[in-house]
Amino acid sequence: MLDYNTTYRKKDKGIQCIISYKDSKGKWKQKSKQGFNTQKDAKTYIESTIKEIERSLINENKIVNADYDSITFKVLCDEFIEHEKLYREYNTIRNHKIAFVSFSDLDNKKVASLKKIDIRKCFDKIVSNLKQATLKKYLQSIKLLFNYYVDNYDNNFSIDLNLEIPKDKIPTIKRALSKSELDNLLNSKRLIKSKYYITAYIAANTGLRCGEILGLTWNDIDEINLTINVNKQWKINKKSDRYDFGELKNKKAYRIVPIPPSFIKKLKEYKNNVPIDINNRIAPFNNLQITSSFNTTLRSIANITIHELRHTYITLLIANGLDFKTVAKISGHDVKQTLNTYSHVTDDMMKNASNTISKIF
Repeated sequence: MLDYNTTYRKKDKGIQCIISYKDSKGKWKQKSKQGFNTQKDAKTYIESTIKEIERSLINENKIVNADYDSITFKVLCDEFIEHEKLYREYNTIRNHKIAFVSFSDLDNKKVASLKKIDIRKCFDKIVSNLKQATLKKYLQSIKLLFNYYVDNYDNNFSIDLNLEIPKDKIPTIKRALSKSELDNLLNSKRLIKSKYYITAYIAANTGLRCGEILGLTWNDIDEINLTINVNKQWKINKKSDRYDFGELKNKKAYRIVPIPPSFIKKLKEYKNNVPIDINNRIAPFNNLQITSSFNTTLRSIANITIHELRHTYITLLIANGLDFKTVAKISGHDVKQTLNTYSHVTDDMMKNASNTISKIF
């Protein structure tokens, strides 16, 4: 039986009715309505509201699935991933999978028996090795997992996931090569021999993201106007679970990027020495090949990754005086994001200017 009481008070030239009641966890909550002329006028509202509250509490306490007390963390993770594949992009699914691996100590535990301390123990093992932003993403994946359990297995399940996430000790700045370092990298015999060389060359000369590079087709290159039309990327299709052309990250990612004549010359040389891809792609590889195998090569030569070549490109544009608005448009960022990420470049430029002025005067 619902534990409740009703009180009244005058408000805005009328009477307000307040219903206080205990929810399924014993916490007091309230529902109210005003505008009644007398307390008697509120009777119908009180009766209908009490019935509504009672119905909601019955549903709240309902066990959705009889298997709620036997399902393990690992089984729930696998089921959740299969469900999310129907609605989410490949990268989101991959991020969930990576997050769940960090909590694999819980794999054989029954979800119904999990406590905050179980989550905390797993969290403590990874907290010193990961950035704050990554830890937040991992915890968000766990929250979504348990929300899925509540919705599909046990509405009564509750677990405290308010864990302290330490701030990053040292703010990290993405590595960027100087122009001479970049030239040395692109002229490296070891890099030139790699079948993935063209992806590094494109990244360094256009600032495109990895997926955008892999999604480029030969008809995206405008030899007359010296531009690249960035209009798609190569990624996992969530329906087929296979690589295919797909939409870009956001609206700003759709853009026209200027290129120098030397870029066209290099692409023509490359085109004459490789087979024509069935999809007319310039770089017929997948993300995993680049981010794992090719990044290993890049790190060994210049301690850099394919994404940091994009960062190098943007940094060089700013260092050579190109304004932030134009840089943002070329790179597919918004201006604020570009300012926040690359403000250190202008700081370095100011220091150089200061040194130059000191030498002159």
